[in-house]
Amino acid sequence: MKVKASSLLLLVFTLALLPAGFTQAKKPLIGTMDLEFNVDWFLVGPQKAVPDWVGTIAIDGETYGMLFFAFGSGKPFTADPPGGSVHFFEEIWAIYDTDFDLTSLIPSSSATDWEYWLPSNHPEELALWGYDNGQTNLVNSNYHMTGNVEEAFGDFSIWEGRNVYMSGEIIWYETGGPHFAPGTFRIN
Repeated sequence: MKVKASSLLLLVFTLALLPAGFTQAKKPLIGTMDLEFNVDWFLVGPQKAVPDWVGTIAIDGETYGMLFFAFGSGKPFTADPPGGSVHFFEEIWAIYDTDFDLTSLIPSSSATDWEYWLPSNHPEELALWGYDNGQTNLVNSNYHMTGNVEEAFGDFSIWEGRNVYMSGEIIWYETGGPHFAPGTFRIN
């Protein structure tokens, strides 16, 4: 009985010493994305050097810059489904703590215009970034993707290694190409 009581007492003291945030689950981090397609991206195609989507994300009343660098199809198979109703993609996403409006750089297919903002170049303003893959339903224009937070800095550092989910709707130009992609960003 003494062994059980002393073990229980040791467990209680150990738990009391843990920081409160360590024992409590974090609320999800949720943001609202406002993205515009970089139309000149079609000139260079999928690569990690030129973003296809450029814009902002609002998180807790603060606005941050946001870029997406598509570099692959993300398809789990070699051929698209019949009918071409789904578009698959794989990309790097990045959020920046900056007052600079990144949309002023589009349209630009020049990698040198974007080189500074690549997460691999560790720009000073980088807040967090990661990888995702997803799909766009070409029938109803909805998109969704899942991924992870590869690195996070400053106030965002607690989110490093967490799962990411994004969803929204593609708004098309009347001529047929993608124009805007408002949506929701969530880290669990």
